[in-house]
Amino acid sequence: MKYQQLITDILSNIGGKENILSATHCMTRLRLTLADKSKVKEEAIKKLDMVMGVVNNGTQTQIIIGPEVSRVYKEFIQFTGLNAEAQINENLDKPQDLKTELKNKKGNLLTRFFETVAGIFNPIVPALAGAGLVRAILTIAVVLGLDNTSNTYNVINTIANGIFTFLPFLLAASAAKQFGMNRYVALTICAAMMSSTWATLLADGTSTYSFLGIPFTVVNYSSSVLPMVFAVWFASYVEKLFDKIIPGALKIILVPCLTMLIATPVALITIGPIANWIGLRLADVFNLLFEKGGIFAGMIYGGIYSSMVVLGIHHGMVPVLTQGISTQGFNYLSPASGSANMAQAGAAFGVWLKAKSKKTKTIAASATVAAVTGVTEPAIYGVNFKFKKPFLAAAIGGACGGAFASCFALKAYAMGGPSFLNFAMFIGEEPSNVWLVMAAFAIAFVVSAVLTYVFGFDEEKA
Repeated sequence: MKYQQLITDILSNIGGKENILSATHCMTRLRLTLADKSKVKEEAIKKLDMVMGVVNNGTQTQIIIGPEVSRVYKEFIQFTGLNAEAQINENLDKPQDLKTELKNKKGNLLTRFFETVAGIFNPIVPALAGAGLVRAILTIAVVLGLDNTSNTYNVINTIANGIFTFLPFLLAASAAKQFGMNRYVALTICAAMMSSTWATLLADGTSTYSFLGIPFTVVNYSSSVLPMVFAVWFASYVEKLFDKIIPGALKIILVPCLTMLIATPVALITIGPIANWIGLRLADVFNLLFEKGGIFAGMIYGGIYSSMVVLGIHHGMVPVLTQGISTQGFNYLSPASGSANMAQAGAAFGVWLKAKSKKTKTIAASATVAAVTGVTEPAIYGVNFKFKKPFLAAAIGGACGGAFASCFALKAYAMGGPSFLNFAMFIGEEPSNVWLVMAAFAIAFVVSAVLTYVFGFDEEKA
């Protein structure tokens, strides 16, 4: 086994394999749920070869390894005899009901909130990113001569835009899993809210309707984001309530029936219209900030984004990004956050140039490559945040790149991890947009690398 020594060392510093309840991994981290977290020797683990850092809070002990983590995990499972679990996308815990959350939150309800947001939106990001790439390919095809009135164009355009039209269905399925309710009941509620009945009423000029004499605003929920999330959240508690009080033999019929009859009207009358209004206003606020704030908007967002990542609150921006893409076809935030990502890559590159330790150089090189492709965890936790000064340099570089991006009002036309590799998400109606975004990324990278090299860092104190 190639990684046997690493695995043995990890086990000896977490209380042995008998202390592990479950093990999984994401793109960069080995994630362990332990019976007794007090047995974890963080400093000893951090000193191991290949280990870039340790995050030992929340419900998991996360050991940052980098791109090799999937291979390490495979041998880890073989060595320990644990059951293999599917790779996860982000720093997520298993769905829990509100009562369990309140017991486990330990004063950290805000963190739980952002983890829940991530748990809902991250699973659908690949589909959004894929559709965005299709849209970019279509734009390039038109520039190269494809007739935008042809059948071929219409088919590809339908493929690109279909996910945004029916985005609520994806959100309903993802939210149902996160909130622990029957996915198909959630999709049925979504279907009722997405019914063509409401679009037809709006087309006929009818903006209000009623249920049992209670008036409500008619909304076309196509492409909406927040309404379905909150509708499913409410429905999950209705379902749990009826599941507790209805006898076993009747559950299969009455629980879904009563859940639909109660949750759907409530969503149509109150939750849906309010959440829709909030989502639209959030998108408007950020658009206004970037349209009127000039370079300062991008400077601030690009400068603080990496700190938001460290705190986990960057997940809270995903609904805003999704709302912008689905309703207006672009957002202003991703070029600035992408600058912050590339600044982390630049700072890690500066560490590689300056470092004297072979281990530090190896980790920094790997982290730089990962960050350039949009995976910044190894750079943030394994290099820059650990040495402190490079993280500050990255904040300055991100601010510079973000300022450049907002100065030219640069846009992202698709979802995804903004990076040099994922340039297609910036291809849209304005041909120069993608090149200017790449320039913003380059500025962030170079400024961070130079500042890191000039101001240096103390390898011994890390």
